Amino acid sequence: GCSSLVARYSYIVLRHSYFARGVAVPAESAPNAAQPRFDAGKLTRFTAAVFERVGVRPADAAIAAEILVASDLRGIESHGMPRLAAYLGRIKAGAIDLAAPPTIDRETPTTAAVDGHNGLGLPVAHWAMSLCIRKAREVGVAFVTVRNSNHFGIAGYYATMALEHGLAGMAMTNATPLVVPTFARRPLLGTNPVGIAVPAGQEKPFVADMAMSAVAWGKVEIAQREEHDMPLAWALDEEGHPTADPYKARYLQPLGGDRASSGHKGTALATFVDILCGPLGGAAISLNVAGSRTIPPQPSNTGHFFAAWRPDAFRPIEEFQADMDELLSRLRAAEPADGHERVYVAGDLEFAAEEDRRRNGIPLHPKVVAALEQIADETDVPFECEV
Repeated sequence: GCSSLVARYSYIVLRHSYFARGVAVPAESAPNAAQPRFDAGKLTRFTAAVFERVGVRPADAAIAAEILVASDLRGIESHGMPRLAAYLGRIKAGAIDLAAPPTIDRETPTTAAVDGHNGLGLPVAHWAMSLCIRKAREVGVAFVTVRNSNHFGIAGYYATMALEHGLAGMAMTNATPLVVPTFARRPLLGTNPVGIAVPAGQEKPFVADMAMSAVAWGKVEIAQREEHDMPLAWALDEEGHPTADPYKARYLQPLGGDRASSGHKGTALATFVDILCGPLGGAAISLNVAGSRTIPPQPSNTGHFFAAWRPDAFRPIEEFQADMDELLSRLRAAEPADGHERVYVAGDLEFAAEEDRRRNGIPLHPKVVAALEQIADETDVPFECEV
């Protein structure tokens, strides 16, 4: 149910007393103090009720709501509540099928190929990662592909599902073409994000969640909402030229930017994600993935890839945890460069954001709030979530 899902990521926070030592969040990561804050539990219940109102099964609605709110809790504002309207739009347009549950096409003890039957991507991906975790717990390592799915939110959520079982996890997805490969003029690849979560002993786990583009497209949308320029390394205009104007942005640069700053490496990584999510699992390649920009709306055939593994399948768990603690503690205790308070390991800022937002509420931009209030009016679900 919804209440048990809300506890999933907070389990990881509570398991580690890291925040008792104090975590300073860099100023550029801190929310705007003027933005109203909203209770995570109320937002989750509101979102679940909205999904149910448009025909999503209650269990799937609870999962989808939890994953969306988890994004905002972690400070990944590009993939949280602002995405709700897009999901609802595709559901109402008939581009997502809410009837058929995911099924397994073929299976071995360590692998499975899943057909999502064009279902809502968030519960489809949750189901597939849960399957991957069950297999890894039994045999040590597991891989699961998914075809015929849709946008699944943040990749890091599914990777962290493995942590509560003592496993390491990985999740990735391909996406509609927005990224222009090195030396190209037009987009051929998706942002193709990867989420990775690895447990430790006393230290907080390593949790990375990153697009294979310079930024996720949601960062461009944030710049549009806040009406400020972007770094030139982020996006390209209609002619393929770098632009700082978020309203002129049409495409994204690969991770690393241009050739001189190693954008070819980001292009290679995005291609590798596409190989695992598209050709391996039988989904569309990124060039053919339909998305919110596709008119008229149509099934996207998005592909996902999940992995999970037991560290004790490779060496005694105590030795693994000790080495992980040494690695992560050394990084966190490293001498910071001038002008910086400390060194962060992947996931630290998200843990700090969650601690703050569970206590004080999730900050939402007024334009996002207005969109949610409109959704509330259209679905007749009360929006009473402000702290």
